[in-house]
Amino acid sequence: MKKSISIVLEDQDVLELMRILLDEDAEGALAFLKQHFKGKARDLIEGG
Repeated sequence: MKKSISIVLEDQDVLELMRILLDEDAEGALAFLKQHFKGKARDLIEGG
Protein backbone atom coordinates (compact mmCIF):
# COMPACT_ATOMS: atom_id res chain seq x y z
CA MET A 1 0.00 0.00 0.00
CA LYS A 2 1.32 3.44 -0.91
CA LYS A 3 1.18 6.26 1.61
CA SER A 4 2.07 9.92 1.35
CA ILE A 5 3.40 12.69 3.56
CA SER A 6 2.76 16.39 2.98
CA ILE A 7 4.77 19.24 4.43
CA VAL A 8 4.36 22.99 4.24
CA LEU A 9 7.59 24.90 3.67
CA GLU A 10 8.37 28.56 4.20
CA ASP A 11 10.26 30.33 1.41
CA GLN A 12 13.46 30.07 3.45
CA ASP A 13 13.04 26.27 3.71
CA VAL A 14 12.52 25.96 -0.06
CA LEU A 15 15.74 27.91 -0.64
CA GLU A 16 17.58 25.66 1.82
CA LEU A 17 16.24 22.57 0.03
CA MET A 18 17.41 23.94 -3.31
CA ARG A 19 20.87 24.65 -1.83
CA ILE A 20 21.05 21.09 -0.51
CA LEU A 21 20.15 19.68 -3.92
CA LEU A 22 22.56 21.90 -5.83
CA ASP A 23 25.44 21.24 -3.43
CA GLU A 24 24.60 17.53 -3.10
CA ASP A 25 24.91 18.14 0.65
CA ALA A 26 24.23 14.76 2.28
CA GLU A 27 24.61 16.04 5.85
CA GLY A 28 22.36 19.01 5.11
CA ALA A 29 19.78 16.71 3.55
CA LEU A 30 19.71 14.50 6.63
CA ALA A 31 19.33 17.53 8.92
CA PHE A 32 16.52 18.87 6.69
CA LEU A 33 14.66 15.56 6.79
CA LYS A 34 15.01 15.30 10.56
CA GLN A 35 13.72 18.84 11.01
CA HIS A 36 10.73 18.61 8.66
CA PHE A 37 9.64 15.01 9.07
CA LYS A 38 9.80 14.68 12.86
CA GLY A 39 7.29 12.04 13.76
CA LYS A 40 5.46 12.19 10.42
CA ALA A 41 6.92 8.93 9.12
CA ARG A 42 6.24 7.20 12.45
CA ASP A 43 2.65 8.48 12.48
CA LEU A 44 2.19 7.23 8.94
CA ILE A 45 3.44 3.75 9.82
CA GLU A 46 1.48 3.51 13.06
CA GLY A 47 -1.88 4.81 11.99
CA GLY A 48 -1.75 6.70 8.80
